[in-house]
Amino acid sequence: MPQSQKPDSAVAGSSKRLASRFYQLKSGRCLSGQCLHWTKKCPTAQCWWCRCQKQTRDHLVRVCPEWKGQQEILWTEVLKESGRRKHQFAIRDLLADKRCSQTVLDFLSATDVGRLVPTAGDAGSEMSQCELRECREREEERRAEAGELGAAGELGAGEELLLFLPTPFFMESADDE
Repeated sequence: MPQSQKPDSAVAGSSKRLASRFYQLKSGRCLSGQCLHWTKKCPTAQCWWCRCQKQTRDHLVRVCPEWKGQQEILWTEVLKESGRRKHQFAIRDLLADKRCSQTVLDFLSATDVGRLVPTAGDAGSEMSQCELRECREREEERRAEAGELGAAGELGAGEELLLFLPTPFFMESADDE
C-alpha cells in the first residue's frame, strides 16, 4: 500500500470514539452548531458554549473561549511539531498534517469538541441541547394528546367505545352485491 494511503498511526492507535471525532472533524461533519443546523437537527448554528453566531470547527479549534487553555496547549505543540503558528494554518491543513495528529487527538480528548453537549440534568447522555429540547417538546405533545384522548375516551353510562368507524354509505352497496 502506498504511504499516502496508509492510515495515520496516531489516529489508528487511539480509541474508536476519539478516532471517530477526529475523522468527523477532518471531514467537516463534526457535531458542531453549523453542521447540526445544516442537517436541520438544530434551529440555529449558534455555539452552545459561548453563544457565538456560528459554531464551526475553525471557531472551536481557534477562538471559542470555553477551550482557551486547551487551544493554547494545542497551538504551542503545533508550533513545535510543524514550525507554523495558529494563523498560518487552515484547519483542514492542520488536520491533514500527520505530524500534528497526536496533538489534535490530545486536544479532542481534553475537550468536548465534536461531542454532543449533555445538560446538567442529563449528564450521562450525549445529546445536544437542541435534541433534548425537541425530545421534551415531543413528550409534551404526547402527553397533551393522551390527555385529550383520555378526556374524549371517558364513557358515560350505556355508551360503548367504537373500535372501528362505521362503513361509509358508498361502500355499503358493494357489500350487498
